[in-house]
Amino acid sequence: KMQVYVVDDGSANRDVVAPVHRIYASDPRFSFILLANNVGKRKAQIAAIRSSSGDLVLNVDSDTILAADVVTKLVLKMHDPGIGAAMGQLIAS
Repeated sequence: KMQVYVVDDGSANRDVVAPVHRIYASDPRFSFILLANNVGKRKAQIAAIRSSSGDLVLNVDSDTILAADVVTKLVLKMHDPGIGAAMGQLIAS
């Protein structure tokens, strides 16, 4: 089961994230966390983690583009009891 938490870290212009709300609001896998103030990246991530109930967490920034198979690959790696953390290859453009 996959859950996606979209965190708005107190942005001054909520209209920017409005298209995301429109597209995913009816999808039960998506939840939106709207923080009243900008608390910084780490605290915004913590807000999402505390809201989650899953066994695994994948943090992705708004400027990150994921390969189509990256989530599957990371989940498969995490099923190995000898692995405590996994990350994908980061390619800067």
